[in-house]
Parts: sequence; structure tokens; C-alpha cells
Amino acid sequence: MKLRKSLWSICTTSFLVVALSSVATAGTIKFSDYGTTTVVNDDGNGKGIAFGDINNDGYVDMYISNKGGANKLLLNNGDGTFKDITKEAGEGIDDVGYCMGSVFGDINNDGLVDLYVPKGGRLEVEPNRLFLNQGNCKFVDITEKAGVGCKEFSYGAAMADYNNDGFLDIYVSNYGVGAKNVLYKNNGDTTFTDVSEEAGVADASWSWSSTFADVNNDNLVDLYVVNGRDPGGEPNKLYMNNGDGTFRDASKESGVADASWGLGAAFADIDNDGDLDLFLSNYVGPNKMFLNDGAGKFSDITKEAKLEHKGWGKGPAFADVNHDGFVDLYEGDCKEANQMYINNGNNTFTDVSDEYPALKCDKVRTKGTAFADVDNDGDMDLYVVNWAAPNKLFINETNDKNFLEVKLTGVVSNVDAIGSKVTVTRNGKLVAYRELQTASGFCAQNQKILHFGLDSANTYDVSVRFPSGRIATLKNVKTGQILEVKEPVEGTVSLNTVK
Repeated sequence: MKLRKSLWSICTTSFLVVALSSVATAGTIKFSDYGTTTVVNDDGNGKGIAFGDINNDGYVDMYISNKGGANKLLLNNGDGTFKDITKEAGEGIDDVGYCMGSVFGDINNDGLVDLYVPKGGRLEVEPNRLFLNQGNCKFVDITEKAGVGCKEFSYGAAMADYNNDGFLDIYVSNYGVGAKNVLYKNNGDTTFTDVSEEAGVADASWSWSSTFADVNNDNLVDLYVVNGRDPGGEPNKLYMNNGDGTFRDASKESGVADASWGLGAAFADIDNDGDLDLFLSNYVGPNKMFLNDGAGKFSDITKEAKLEHKGWGKGPAFADVNHDGFVDLYEGDCKEANQMYINNGNNTFTDVSDEYPALKCDKVRTKGTAFADVDNDGDMDLYVVNWAAPNKLFINETNDKNFLEVKLTGVVSNVDAIGSKVTVTRNGKLVAYRELQTASGFCAQNQKILHFGLDSANTYDVSVRFPSGRIATLKNVKTGQILEVKEPVEGTVSLNTVK
């Protein structure tokens, strides 16, 4: 499905019928198991999953990172099936080193998503790799030229335009004795400069993952780093963006310097008040839920939210799986069964895992998890990466018109529009809020198209604020469509009606 490159476009979607075995057939959610004999059920030592549309055909593809064994690049055929194109995609795409949280992002603004692969390395000496997308599903390794071949034990990476110069930068989470995290500033010519020290984010903790998010709504992406080590913990770090190329450590004052052994963190607006809240997966200690006051100050609401599960937390991912207007939470666990939490709309969640046992992936060790609409039918499907056991793709069969998906394209901002904020209102009242990010959770990246669950009986106003500060507003938007919004060249653009 190709999307027209205009300020807005509507794409008709239809549910793709594939051979599925039933997982859940009643209640508030409905998922089906994609099957156990397809290429999506890679059974390597899985670590990470990254979703990205590598050939711009309108269907999301996936890259699976394995800690030992070959990585896999799977092309979405657009009919509910995937094709393994790893071997023909380019030398190194099938990397057999210890690969972790890979991430897609268009580093040179040519309209093609590129791929960064962090590596632990069997001997902790293997460099990370950056692959440039050549088009036609081909990639070439430009690591040495780009200057991003970090040789620490890298566990995750995230992309964002931290200085709003229109190019995506890369942050690498490293762990081990003396290993510091690295911020690579994009020079705009497919080369990067290590600015970790001068930017103030050369964290020397044992870091497992990181994610960029604007927590205080100043249109500058901040940085959250998840840390931890055996036998105890290590405080996580929240770095606030100063807007001059530097960050300051605001971990303690913000209230999210959790000192457990953390592995994954995901930001989402759980209460639809227009700011990003934070869920933290802890490997040692209970998981945590933090509510944002809108200015980057967080309060711990874990107990009242009923999210204090204590297992070996790893892979959190948010999405509105039942189209009731509130984001739900899937939590991958490396020791106990995974959990599926439904958002009750009052800052509490209900674990419905026992009602849908297949979603629990019981008796396997889950790593990264991510949501994406793999069949373009308007609801969020779920991918679960498992260790030494088949990965799982669960197809969401909500199949209604109670959704809106928003695809963004930057012009002045980075082409991927990473860091953009989308607000949905009705009669002047905020209904939902999303921010476009790359890495989220643990070794995971959700789809780039933003998804909303909305009542199809109504129309809505949609406003997009791009990293440049430019704003596009669309009035009277109907649900049941994929809406493409292109960044205005200048100022603010408003359309009264979307047909």
C-alpha cells in the first residue's frame, strides 16, 4: 500500500485473512497466533525486534537481533506473510555476532530507513555496525566511514534529533567495567562525531537500554537511560535537554532515579493528559509506573496502578489494543509468564493474562517486545522475542473502524519526523497524545506510524507539532484510515476538512 506524499491522504485498509490458530476469542481483546512454521518464528537466541518500512511500500518490515546466530531481515509481502531477505539484503545484515537492540532511522534524509546494530561481541571487541539503505531492499555497511563503530559491550541504541538540526543522532547504551555510553552527533554527511563528554551524557553506569522522549514538553527530546548490575542495582538517569547541545542530569529531581536493576523503559500517555508517563521494567525489584505532571516531575503510582509485578522484567510495550482510547501495556518477562495489562482509564490496569494464556509465552524467556500494524487493518499486532525458543507474532483481530493511524513526514525536521507530537481533540477537549520515537522498551522499536483508538461515531481534530516547531492541524478527521501529514515548509497550516 503506497501512501501519497501530500499534506494528508486517506488509505483504505482491509483485514488480511491468513491461517491463524485462535488465542483469544472473547473479552476486551482478541489476538491470534500467526503460526509456528513461518519465518517470523525465528528460534535463535533472540534479543531484539525493530520495525521499519525498508522499501516504502506502506507495510512494516522487521529486523530480528540474535545474541549468537544470524540476525534476520524479514520483508512484509503485504498479504499477511513475510519473506526472509537476509542473505540478499547486503553483506553483514546477517551478522552472527552478539547483537542486541538494533534500530531503524533515516540518517541522511533520503527517504529510506537505515539500520544501526549494537553488538555485545563474544570478546567485547566487535564494533557496532551502521548500514545505509540503498533502496531495493539493499544495505551497505558504512560503519568505518561514519565513525560509529563503538567497541564496548553495547546493549541498545536509540535515534533522535537531540539538537533539532534536521538529522538523526545516535545514542549507544554500553555496559561493563569502565564502559561509557556514547552520543554520536550526525554531521549531515553520513558521518558522526562523538560528543558524549561535552553533551554531558557519557554515563559510566552499566546501561542496558535508553530512549529519547520530551518529558517536559519544551520541544526538545530528553534522554532516559536504564541502568543496573549484579548483585544490587544502579540508579537510572534522566538527562534533560538544555537546548544548546548539552544535557543536565535531572534524575533525582524528576523522581525517576530508580536504583533497582532495570532493563527496559517505555514512555506513553496513560491518562490522556498530554504528557508522557513512564513504565520501568526491573530485572531485580518490582516494576514501576511513574506519572508525569507535564513539567518532567514524576510520581510513583505503581501500587495504585496495580503494576508492581516482581519477576525478571525486560520488555515493556504500549499500544491501545482494544480501541477504547487508552494505551494498554504488554510486559515481557525473562523468568515468569509475560503480562497483558488493560488500561482501565483511571490510572489503574488489569492483568488479563490468565484469560489469554498464549500471550503469556509461559516457560520461555522473553526479551524484546514491540507493537506494529503488520497487516494494515488498523489494529496493533504484537511481536515477542524469545530466547532459545520460537518468537511469536500475535495478530490483533479487533477489526473495526475505531482507529486512526498517522504517518508523518518531515521537511525542515528530520524526514522520519522523529520527535514529533500528535494531539487528537474533540470539541476542544484533548482525547489522546502521542510522540514519535525510535527505541522503546528493551531492545525494541515499535512501528513509526502512530496509532490511536478512537470512537468511529465521531470526527476529530488532529494537530502535529514537528521538531522544527512547525504545526499542521487537520479538522473534522474521520476514523478508520491511515492519515499522512507532511510538515509545513513554514509556520502553521490548517485544513478545515479532510474528505
